[in-house]
Amino acid sequence: MTTQEKLKVIGFSCSPREGGNTDIMVQQALTTIKGVGVGIEFLRVSDMKILPCDACWTCAETGQCHIKDDMQDIYPKLLQTDGIIIGSPVHMGYNVSGQAQVFFDRTFSLWHKKGLRNKVGGSIAVSNRRGGIDAITVINSLFFNHHMIIAGYANGYGSAPGDVRKDERALRETEALGERICEIIRIMKRRSSNLLP
Repeated sequence: MTTQEKLKVIGFSCSPREGGNTDIMVQQALTTIKGVGVGIEFLRVSDMKILPCDACWTCAETGQCHIKDDMQDIYPKLLQTDGIIIGSPVHMGYNVSGQAQVFFDRTFSLWHKKGLRNKVGGSIAVSNRRGGIDAITVINSLFFNHHMIIAGYANGYGSAPGDVRKDERALRETEALGERICEIIRIMKRRSSNLLP
């Protein structure tokens, strides 16, 4: 198995609307990534049962979240992947969706041991008119807090499902994001291999 075949990127859509504009953009980035031979997985946060963090701080001692829900299946995926794409629609307050924020908070258990350090992150936001950059900033802040490498972002516009397909600039940004994520992952892998004895 080649190094390229071992690589993997997971795309998370944090939209409550299945098949909507956020799903479309995340899947487009993953299609680009798959096209260059990297493994992909698409996950919809709204399809999972993810409870809010209860701020118990147990994970600071154990390194594990005590809440038993679908995040227990997501944690190993996050630890094993090379890249993470997170897409969210812009909701109230020009911010990410509620589903996204709950998901973000529950990654806190991985923060203590820097489990996501040096993984490559890409952010995607879809808005009706305003707030895309605000949502991207929130997603990138998650990557930054986890000591990840931020590859870039794509910002789309649309309201009704499928509108984003008319946003040619957003689709180009999404493809470029997928290419950039793969480029950085490969650079990191080569650098890591060169450091090995």
